[in-house]
Amino acid sequence: MLVQKVDETWTLSQPDRHDQTLFRAVAAVADGLYVVNAAGRIAFVNPKALAILGYSEEQELLGRPSHETIHHLHPDGSPYPVEECPLLRPRLTGETVRVTQDWFVRRDGSRVVVSYSSAPVDVDGGRGAVVAFQAVSRRQRLGDVEASRARIVAAADAARRRIQRDLHDGAQQRLVSLGFELRGAAAMAPPGLEDLRERLCGLSAELNGILDELREIARGIHPVVLTHGGLAAALQTLARRSRIPVELDVRLSDRMPEPIEVAAYYLVSEALTNAAKHSQASVVRVEVVADDGVLRLTIRDDGVGGADATRGSGLVGLRDRVEALDGTLEISSPRGAGTTLRVALPFVRRYVGPRQT
Repeated sequence: MLVQKVDETWTLSQPDRHDQTLFRAVAAVADGLYVVNAAGRIAFVNPKALAILGYSEEQELLGRPSHETIHHLHPDGSPYPVEECPLLRPRLTGETVRVTQDWFVRRDGSRVVVSYSSAPVDVDGGRGAVVAFQAVSRRQRLGDVEASRARIVAAADAARRRIQRDLHDGAQQRLVSLGFELRGAAAMAPPGLEDLRERLCGLSAELNGILDELREIARGIHPVVLTHGGLAAALQTLARRSRIPVELDVRLSDRMPEPIEVAAYYLVSEALTNAAKHSQASVVRVEVVADDGVLRLTIRDDGVGGADATRGSGLVGLRDRVEALDGTLEISSPRGAGTTLRVALPFVRRYVGPRQT
């Protein structure tokens, strides 16, 4: 069998003497390649496809139904109905289908992760499909997961920044204006209406309290000082607000890329929150150093220890955030000897370009 493309249409024919070179080239392509005839049966398979699918000879596949042999199971092992199979759709519609991740069934019944394209091909008796596919390595799949996780973290940070900006420009400003109105109304209350004046002053004080709470919420969502003042200034603010005394040592000569600054800020913030809730510590020492393209954080308390990232604490979220940036997080928390977090965040190669404000 010979697969060739003529006027944007794939055709299948017996090779003649002049087609032997092209036939050998098709058979030796780096991708797995097989052809399904008009009846849905395998009419051609190249050596790479045999290797990926775990077969030794093409005769083991030729003439067998494509779907029932190669593509009949979902990843969880449940049946994959042939009518739902996108791989065979080109036989019916004439379209080309590309799938970035799917599962083929190998000879021994195991499943291999693949990406493939399936295009229509004219064959004797009607229209078939030519399928080119590659095995997707574990490294590629992990890379996709890491990229997806990084996009999720970046999207969450952008959403927090947008919410903080909306709160500042919207609700906070309206509350400030309302406070001025209440104070003005209290000052204009005529003599003899002391109860009204006191009531208006009380409402103004209550409004100020609500505004302070809203500012705290906005700072927790995304601190303005981080955007405008940088990581060192934001960490100083965290240290001042901490319920446990903080010894802060920040050695930075320049601004970090925004994803790195945001990650470092939330790492320290979460660590201080955890220390205040659980550690019974008397002091937390925070060291931040930029060295050879890596931002290194060490957060150490002198508390009771025993922190466990597997118990659903905030440490799980911290690890996800760090790994999304290709960083590392080490936690040491022996009982009775305090907790130490060591974080390394590379920032030179991946994050370049102008800062967004």
